[in-house]
Amino acid sequence: MSHPPSVTEVLSVSAADGTPLAVYRDTPVRPRRDGATVVLVHGASVTADLWRLHTRHLTGLGLGVLRYDQRAHGHTSRGRAPLTVEQLADDLHQILTRLVPTGPLVLAGHSLGALVLQELTALHPQHLTRVRGMVLLSPTARGATVLPGRGPCAWLLAAVRSLAALTCAHAPRAVDHLRRRLPATHPHRLAPRPNRSADRPPPCRHGVRHTATGDLAALWQSLRDYKPRDLTVLSQLGDRLLLMAGADDRHIPAAHTKQLAAHLPAAALDVLPRTTHALPIRHAALISARIARLAAEPGRPHHPQDQLFPSSPLSMRFH
Repeated sequence: MSHPPSVTEVLSVSAADGTPLAVYRDTPVRPRRDGATVVLVHGASVTADLWRLHTRHLTGLGLGVLRYDQRAHGHTSRGRAPLTVEQLADDLHQILTRLVPTGPLVLAGHSLGALVLQELTALHPQHLTRVRGMVLLSPTARGATVLPGRGPCAWLLAAVRSLAALTCAHAPRAVDHLRRRLPATHPHRLAPRPNRSADRPPPCRHGVRHTATGDLAALWQSLRDYKPRDLTVLSQLGDRLLLMAGADDRHIPAAHTKQLAAHLPAAALDVLPRTTHALPIRHAALISARIARLAAEPGRPHHPQDQLFPSSPLSMRFH
């Protein structure tokens, strides 16, 4: 499938603590009149490049896209503020206020990005008045856990994760020293943060290469301590909220997403079989289709090209 061209702008938005946030605005050459701005929020240890295929699909349908490197990821530095979900949500609030102050929105986030969107709606509910829809990929109603499930394999993986987390938290400089000595092609090698690119975020596979171990440990601790705020604000979206999970996800098990869905009875839930935490990569076209449907102006027929993407292999709705 060919996609009409789009133009990418690299922008910088100052967070509340002065940290410059690297933002990428993708504008289609032929924008849709009824389209909303799509805002994409990546998860931990990756960059805004996670959304490369989604952006191509969505701008091909005439939708404008806004994506950004979260704090301590990609071209955005850690800054001075605490590395918490609350702070990341405020960063997004600053971006929306500065770059998309008016007009309809569709918000989508994966993993940590989903938590950021949940936190955004609780802390800054004023944005909900113009949200046409929201897609939460691998979301959860609880803090992160090292235990991915039940059984001996799950316990073994939990033990390895716990040991790695303790090492990173208590000896970050030693781990940084080891990471600098890894081969240049190793995905966990610690390398200096690159200069800002003219037109794109750093590759997704380089998500942790420019993030110090201490920052990774601080982020993990904030995820473990995370407790969702009042979900009644999020429930105002009703059936304009879609939750998606991978049946084989070992980072955020689908059971955790189902627990969140139980608190949001009007929301739709798609559990995709044979899918891991790499849900956005495995099902880029499907997710883009879901976003495009939500972006259509309420009461109007869906854009004809929205039907070019496949349907979900499994859909479950909680009531």
